[in-house]
Amino acid sequence: MFSCETVPGCTKGCRTLSSGEHSLPPAATHGPHRRRCAGNLHSPRTAFAAASAQGCRDGCGGAGRDRTVVHPRLPARRFRTASVRIAALLALLWLALGPAAAQVAYAAPMEAWRANQSVEARPVPLQPGTRAVVRSGGECLRLREAPRLEAEVITCLQDGTSVMVLAALEESDGYRWQQVLFGEDTGWAADVFLEPYDGPAECSGNGTLSLTKPGLSGDLPVQGGVGLVVWGGGTVNGILTTAAAEGCHLASIWANRAGGGLVGYITNAPDFVNSDFLAQFPGGAIAAGTPLVTICGTQARSTQAAGLAGVPVWGGAPTRSTDAGPPGISAEAAIVVDEASGAVLFDKNAHESLPPASLTKVITAIIAMEGADPNTWLTTNVDSRQMPGSSLMGLLPGDCYQLRDLLYGLMLPSGNDAALAISRHVAGSDEAFLAQMHALLNRLGLHESHFVDPHGLGGDGHTASAYDLAMLSRYAMAIPEFRAIVATPVWTSGGSRQLVLYNVNGFLTQFKGADGLKTGYTGKAGRTLIASATREGHRLYAVLLDAPERDHDAAALLEWAFGNHTWP
Repeated sequence: MFSCETVPGCTKGCRTLSSGEHSLPPAATHGPHRRRCAGNLHSPRTAFAAASAQGCRDGCGGAGRDRTVVHPRLPARRFRTASVRIAALLALLWLALGPAAAQVAYAAPMEAWRANQSVEARPVPLQPGTRAVVRSGGECLRLREAPRLEAEVITCLQDGTSVMVLAALEESDGYRWQQVLFGEDTGWAADVFLEPYDGPAECSGNGTLSLTKPGLSGDLPVQGGVGLVVWGGGTVNGILTTAAAEGCHLASIWANRAGGGLVGYITNAPDFVNSDFLAQFPGGAIAAGTPLVTICGTQARSTQAAGLAGVPVWGGAPTRSTDAGPPGISAEAAIVVDEASGAVLFDKNAHESLPPASLTKVITAIIAMEGADPNTWLTTNVDSRQMPGSSLMGLLPGDCYQLRDLLYGLMLPSGNDAALAISRHVAGSDEAFLAQMHALLNRLGLHESHFVDPHGLGGDGHTASAYDLAMLSRYAMAIPEFRAIVATPVWTSGGSRQLVLYNVNGFLTQFKGADGLKTGYTGKAGRTLIASATREGHRLYAVLLDAPERDHDAAALLEWAFGNHTWP
C-alpha cells in the first residue's frame, strides 16, 4: 500500500483512503486506494510526480484549504490574475522603456522554456487563435483555474476534445501551461497533452469552418485594468463594440509590432496618433487569432462629435439655394441627411421612436462586418421552414455558408433566418448580440432606438428614430463591403446549397442615382425605407417610417433636396 511518508514534504496530516472515499469524478480516480495529505488528494500512481513538482511541499499546501494536487491529466475556474500580470508588465514596459524592453520581456519566457529541458512541454508552443485537441492517452485532461497543479479544477476534458488556444503561457510545477477556451470556460491545461487540430473539414460546403471563435476570448478586465485576449477577426471598431457589450470601455489596444515590440491603438485619438497601428493593420482590420493586450477604463468616453454620431465629417454642409419648400409626404416620420457633413436637410418627427421593421438589419450587418471575418464558413442551426410568412434567405439546419453569403441573404431578400444565423455566429447567442447592438448605439451616441431582435419582426419596445437610422446608414456606407452588398441586384451563394438571392429594394431601379439601402414592413411598423442616392459626387439619405407611399415619398424628398441645395 502507498505510504505517504515516502512523499517528500508530506509528513503530517496524512491518512489512507478506501476506494469509496474520494471527491473526484470516477473518470479522474485510479487504483483501490488514495491518500489525503493536509487536504490534498492523490492516486498512488501520480502522487510522487505531483509531490516532486511541488504538489505536496511546504506542509502539503497549508491548513484549511482543500486543493486537488495531481497529474495534469484527470479532473480549474476562469483565469484572471496571471495573464493580467503579464499583460500589465508588457504594457508598462512599453510605456516606460519603449519597444525594445517590451520585446525583451515578451521573448524572455520563450527562451527560458527552450533552455529548461526539465519542463514537460510541446516542442513548439501552440498558435493562439487556433484549435487544439486533447491527446491524453485515453484519460481526461484537467482544465484548471490557474497554471499550477494545486489550482482548482474546472472540468476534465475527455481525450479528443477540441479547445481554442488563447494567448497566455505559463511555466510551473514542471509543466508548461496553455490557456485555452472550452465552451464558456477559460482555464489552463498542460500543453504536452494538446495537439494542433488537423482534422477534416467539418463543413459540407466548399470550405472549412473557422477555427477561431468570433469576438474576444480570454481575460477582458471589465472592472478596469489590463487583460490579454485573442481577437476572432474583424476591425478595431468591432473590438470596441464587443468589449463595450461585455462591460469594458477600452482605453487602448496593443498588438505585437511586425518588427518587434508592441504597437498601440488609443481609443478616440486622432488617426495620426494611431498611424503606426493603422499602418500595420490597414483600415483597422485585424486578423482572426491575433493576440491583443487590452486596457479597459472605468467609464466610457463618448465618441459623439457635434451631433454626428461618431461618423467622420469629410465635407461642408449644403445650403438652400431656392425658396421652394419640401414636398408633402405620407410618412409618419422622415429625415433627409447629407452624407459628407451629416447635415439634416429635412425633418418630420425625425426624433420620434417608431417600429423600424427590417431597417433593423442595417445595424445587424454593421456588427457582423466589424466583428467577424466575412470569409468565415459557418454551419447554421436556423430552420427557415419554422418561420412561415417571413422574408427569408432559405436556411436549413446544417447548412454551411460563408458569412458573406449570409450578409447578402440578410440585406437582399431581407432574410430573417439569416439575421438569426448571423447573430448567433458573431455573438454566440441572441441575447449577447442584442448587447452588442445596444453597445454600438451607445458608442455612436444614438439614444433614440431600442432593439429586441436582430431582424426587426420586433416585439414591444423594438423602436428606432429616423435620425438614428440615418446616422447608422452613414456609418454603414463607410464600409466598402456594405456599400457593395446593398447596391447588388442579385447574388448567387456558394456553400452547401446554391441559393439565388434577389434584392427586394425596388427603389434601386426607380430613382436616378439610387445606390441603396433597405426596405422593411410589418403590420405594426407599416412600410419603412432607407433610400440612398448619389448625384455629382454627393450622397443623400432619406429615411421614412410608417410610410404607405414610401418609394414615392423618398423620390420626392431626394429630388427636392438635390434640386434645391448647393454644396461647397
